[in-house]
Amino acid sequence: MLTKIKLALVASLSLLTGAAGIAAAHGGGDGGGTGNHKAELLAKYDANGDGKLDDAEKAKMKADFQAKRAVRKAERLAKFDTNKDGKLEPAERQAMRAERSAERFAKLDTNGDGMLSKDEFAAGAEMHGHGGHGGHFRGAPGKGR
Repeated sequence: MLTKIKLALVASLSLLTGAAGIAAAHGGGDGGGTGNHKAELLAKYDANGDGKLDDAEKAKMKADFQAKRAVRKAERLAKFDTNKDGKLEPAERQAMRAERSAERFAKLDTNGDGMLSKDEFAAGAEMHGHGGHGGHFRGAPGKGR
């Protein structure tokens, strides 16, 4: 019984953390880092102004995140579910991934030459919170990996 409770707690925390991560990644913002984002979330959901989120405030935040995910899912289905069966088949998922990859690449390719320079790659890593460190980039493609 205690193991089931522990598993439920871990799963709940994972979902909440994942929701916060998704919100951080898709919430727009100014890319100012997690501290700023946490402050924004606290300002938005701390209804009683005590500086922390109680269970009801967390539930409101979770409900908002779930609603946003539902809207994004409906948008993806409307755009990529070509056979209109209400789910994405492997080929439809691949089309979605290809479009998203192309959009990400275009965003990183700031000079529009169809290639990522080391500076563009580093700027993209910075933008996504990787800091450009940790061995994620070792030079030209095919080298260092």
